[in-house]
Amino acid sequence: MKTIPVLLLAGSLVLCTATLSAADSPAAPARPPAELKELFNVEQFLGLSDAELEVIQQVIARIRAMKPAERAALRTEIEKYRQLPEGQRQELRQGWGGMPREVQDGWREMMQAATPERRNEIQQKLQAMEPDARLAYRRQLVDEYLKQKASRK
Repeated sequence: MKTIPVLLLAGSLVLCTATLSAADSPAAPARPPAELKELFNVEQFLGLSDAELEVIQQVIARIRAMKPAERAALRTEIEKYRQLPEGQRQELRQGWGGMPREVQDGWREMMQAATPERRNEIQQKLQAMEPDARLAYRRQLVDEYLKQKASRK
């Protein structure tokens, strides 16, 4: 059951009703900043698809299931990420985890030289791995490729 979207919709209706009735009065006071922020957030949710709302609901469920220490550790990780230079953040988003440029170039060269079947095999294996294991596997494949390339010269 989708309780979060229903609660958001109900909350937004209550908020809108209260806002409209207050706006109809002759001396309507300015909206408090908290109401404006909530209204903005509700508006953002209204633009999302059911699939996107489902993802948000799942994230909320995972956060609720976390222990306080896990939440604190996650906050620390997020703060570390925010303090990284943009280039490093982009590498992390792309799944490189701050690997040296020569490894990234070696990966690209290796994948371009591979057959479509081999590329597909590698991609499927990578998608089934955890992020840390994925980085180690990428590094292993590139190191093997670069050693083979050096031995051919």
